[in-house]
Amino acid sequence: MVFSISENVMKLWDAWNVRAFVILSFLAQVFLTLLAPLRKRLGGIWGKCVYMLIWLVYLLADWIAGLTVGFILSNQLKSPANSGDIQTFWAPFLLLHLGGPDTITSYALEDNEFWIRHFLGLILQVGSTLYVFLMSLPDNKLWLPTLLVLIAGIIKYAERNRSFYLASFDHFGENWVSGEKVAGLHIPEQFKKLEAADLVPSRLEDDAEPSEFFVDSEPDSILQAAAYLFGTIRGPLLGSFLSESQRFTGSAIFGSKEKNCYAKDALLKMEIQLSLLYEALHTKLPVMVSKAGCVSRILNLSCVLGALFSFSLVKKHYELEEFDAWLTYGLLIGALTLDFISIILLVFSDWFVIANFHNLGRLRNLGSILKARRWSNKVPQLNFITYSVKDHPNWLKSLATFLPLRNLLEAMKVIRCLSFQNFGEDSQYWQGIFKDLEVIQQDVIKNKYPEADVGNFAQSLLDLHIVTELSIQRGIQGSSLGRGEEDRTICKLISDYMFYLMMREPVMMSAVSSNWEKVLKDTYEETQSILDRSSVSNENDASSKILSAKFEKGENLKMLSTVEESFLTAINNKATIPWKGLRKEWVQKMCYAARRCRPSVHAQQPSKGGQLLTFIWLCMTNFTMAYQRSPYNY
Repeated sequence: MVFSISENVMKLWDAWNVRAFVILSFLAQVFLTLLAPLRKRLGGIWGKCVYMLIWLVYLLADWIAGLTVGFILSNQLKSPANSGDIQTFWAPFLLLHLGGPDTITSYALEDNEFWIRHFLGLILQVGSTLYVFLMSLPDNKLWLPTLLVLIAGIIKYAERNRSFYLASFDHFGENWVSGEKVAGLHIPEQFKKLEAADLVPSRLEDDAEPSEFFVDSEPDSILQAAAYLFGTIRGPLLGSFLSESQRFTGSAIFGSKEKNCYAKDALLKMEIQLSLLYEALHTKLPVMVSKAGCVSRILNLSCVLGALFSFSLVKKHYELEEFDAWLTYGLLIGALTLDFISIILLVFSDWFVIANFHNLGRLRNLGSILKARRWSNKVPQLNFITYSVKDHPNWLKSLATFLPLRNLLEAMKVIRCLSFQNFGEDSQYWQGIFKDLEVIQQDVIKNKYPEADVGNFAQSLLDLHIVTELSIQRGIQGSSLGRGEEDRTICKLISDYMFYLMMREPVMMSAVSSNWEKVLKDTYEETQSILDRSSVSNENDASSKILSAKFEKGENLKMLSTVEESFLTAINNKATIPWKGLRKEWVQKMCYAARRCRPSVHAQQPSKGGQLLTFIWLCMTNFTMAYQRSPYNY
């Protein structure tokens, strides 16, 4: 039996396929223009849902635009009289859409590496659209607005390809040395302003006080400092090293004159660094802020305005269906509106503010710019004991194995256990982490920091994670007064975060998680054998059962094998434990994982809402420049 489509359906398809796809293409541009900038600020479960939706629309946008040009060309070849000049006029709009919104060029770093493929796509799409236009001549009454939009579309598409080219790692790394031009952002002029303001000395006297040469906490100083630091981190991102002079200069830039603001200013500078990195890799901002970019944008807007004006004149003498007329006006006005929205977003971007600092700085109203949120400010939290308690029933696991849907069931379980902790420059977490980071990084550089054994890292991390949770569930206080509660909170944050990374971010932890699956499986099965003996409804009960199996029943558990017996005894007896030392141990493990994560993986994180581990890596990178002249010893 052959399935046949009715003649009425075919007629409806032929009449509306181009119109429907043109509308879909435009709606995709609206969606990406408005929601793509939220990528670097999205967090939580709903943030991940929006992130996946952006990915889907990003993939469909190019496919819809290219397919619609094919429909128009097919209609012209089948029945030129019926296709009309109006469809020919719509073809350049699809080229304009293929140029994409200014707020997103690439979804992932891999898109930038295929800039040659995108360049070939530019040639093919421009050729197809030009062929559609030439086929409509010489009888095309809308030739002038069509030509103007065609020019605007070529400019837009060329800007996107230029952005791909600049963001590819081969070209992003050209002339990476600090003080040179960085993809349209002129670092030298900005750095000279720092020198002119006596923020950076031309030379350092041996007996000089280091704190005299650190930048202050004013908004203009922080913005310029972040711009310079952005130029320096491109080397470590590409596997290069900094000279000693660059390290010293970085110390003056990354530091702060005021001790109380040192940690806060450091985090803010890193947020701006990562924001600039996101804008350089995933948007058209580096192209738009250049002189050539300004000229192309003015030319683009002029062409679209000219097309709107000429179409309104020609329409009076041209028979056109009312729906097609309104759709065409919507495309023209929509293109102008999206461009103006992009310009507004550009003006409030870090890249534009720094590139035009000599003009905007006079306004002395940069404080509000620093308050903008540049990442999700959320740290994912996943706990092993919670993960063990909230297990699925055996019948559901058997059903999932039979279908098979074990991966889906596992993902649902993780979502049930997953939570997010707010994190920011004013939070109680960063101050303590930053102090330990500075001390640890100095020890690393002086070769006083013992490297962990990669083979035992997964086991020791999971054991330390369980120990931290057991201590918290038992309500154990710290041995030091005053900061004990704060240290315990920081330990809880890092512990649950590191377990989340091992479970859900294997790319970031691949260098230190070689035997993670086996360690997790053995520990999970052992935990379930303990918890299945009785009804356990919460984490506190589970913690008591684990300690009971260890001490009261004297079982030889595989879990906690790397933990000292005296430490476990203190937990079981609810004795005080040194939370400050435990905090430093957690920060050490986080530093170890951050240093072994590939820089290219860190570079991907700003487009995914950001990761605390990336901030740790960036902080250590900046400290590498600053270790010789650190003004404060904690």
